[in-house]
Amino acid sequence: MNLDIIQNKGLKLTKHKLAILKLFELHKHLDAHKINTLLNEEGNNVSAATIYRVLASFEKNGVVVRHNFNEDQAVYELADPNHHHDHLICTKCNKVIEFYNCQIELLQEEIAKKNSFKIINHHLNLYGICSECKKT
Repeated sequence: MNLDIIQNKGLKLTKHKLAILKLFELHKHLDAHKINTLLNEEGNNVSAATIYRVLASFEKNGVVVRHNFNEDQAVYELADPNHHHDHLICTKCNKVIEFYNCQIELLQEEIAKKNSFKIINHHLNLYGICSECKKT
């Protein structure tokens, strides 16, 4: 596990932060409920309040990025300023698929240029039905 993620942000290392960070290294996208379930399965009894506090601290300090893929629950992933990607989100099972397409990125830049606009950041989320859900 790369402890530099927390230490470089100046955050105090705690067992709860380390346990949650470890989960993000194993799973790309997690919500607070899933984190709670996974921690309990590992025998780490962490309160929901602590999980939300850690996630808020991680988000504030740029350790994770929060996404609101659906109305029910925020989903988090580790922040990586060197790796941009977009998302496909299944509206039935909430599966999230990451993708990168240079043509889409170039088109966005072209549109921004035509409108004298400088893109600082963006998130592209495409919603639909994944292949597993299409089968049912």
